[in-house]
Amino acid sequence: MQSFGSQLWDTVFAVQALLASDLCDETYEVLRRGHKYIKISQNPSGDFKSMCRHTSKGAWTFSDRDHGWQVSDCTAEALKCCMLLSTMPADVIGQKIDPEHLFDSVNLLLSLHSENGGFTA
Repeated sequence: MQSFGSQLWDTVFAVQALLASDLCDETYEVLRRGHKYIKISQNPSGDFKSMCRHTSKGAWTFSDRDHGWQVSDCTAEALKCCMLLSTMPADVIGQKIDPEHLFDSVNLLLSLHSENGGFTA
């Protein structure tokens, strides 16, 4: 079986695990690369309107930008990673994500809020 992969999903949980460990001093390069991948994976490609999809500005997908479909839980986990990484010095993780991109993610997540108080997948 072949699928589109789970690159973003795997990356955000690996980064969160490293941040939760006492290994940050030993894994700066991994954190820097993970942060870079998370940043470049935001805002899926494709014309969401012509495909009758919800807006994707600020979103992350399950795999990579080419996947094209925004996913609420992937967006939430990637946003969490970016916020955790933003507490680290820039010389450790590289250029921090633009705050405007974080705002876009929050706006997207709020736009997915259901009338019953939950969020769709």
